[in-house]
Amino acid sequence: MPDCTEPSKPGNSLSCMEMLQLILDGDATPEQQHAFKAHLDECMPCYKEYNLDVTLKVLIKSKCNGKGAPPELIEKIKSQISQNLPH
Repeated sequence: MPDCTEPSKPGNSLSCMEMLQLILDGDATPEQQHAFKAHLDECMPCYKEYNLDVTLKVLIKSKCNGKGAPPELIEKIKSQISQNLPH
């Protein structure tokens, strides 16, 4: 994911990766969700990363009987997938 930022509040910005994690974890405010969705409409790398992360989260959750997976496993899988994606 590129090193872009999305403003969350005046004087405070989060990277796209930080914002993505807030959204996937359900911790983003409605304003942050709206701002990030608008960003996704214009940023293809972030859009692809978002879709990949959502798909991974759903897959892992379904395979772990809804209990989720350890964060270390999630990061390892994401890292391996990222290395195998064409750039």
